Amino acid sequence: MDTRVQDGAEALLEGCPTAEQRPAGQWTVAEVGAWLAAQSGTRELAELAQEHAVSGRVLLRLTEGTLRRMGVAPRSRRRELLRELLRLRLQQELEELLSIVGGEHPP
Repeated sequence: MDTRVQDGAEALLEGCPTAEQRPAGQWTVAEVGAWLAAQSGTRELAELAQEHAVSGRVLLRLTEGTLRRMGVAPRSRRRELLRELLRLRLQQELEELLSIVGGEHPP
């Protein structure tokens, strides 16, 4: 693997809070709630995750429409959360790709 690509991938993973933990798709409802609380700075999203039984697998599939139906408002808050979810999905994909090519980060 090109060293520049590997170094760039590792740098991306360094800033991610879950880089050393299980893949987000395997998170429990409680772990999703903790992640949402950390992202938003409040327990409101964590409570919504609990109320709707949002596991890690569900979290990675949330859309703006789903968030709206769950009661996440305003739109700017949904957009911000969707950006963080995209970052989380990309992190998980990157970890999986690195493990396939023999990287140091397990899936």
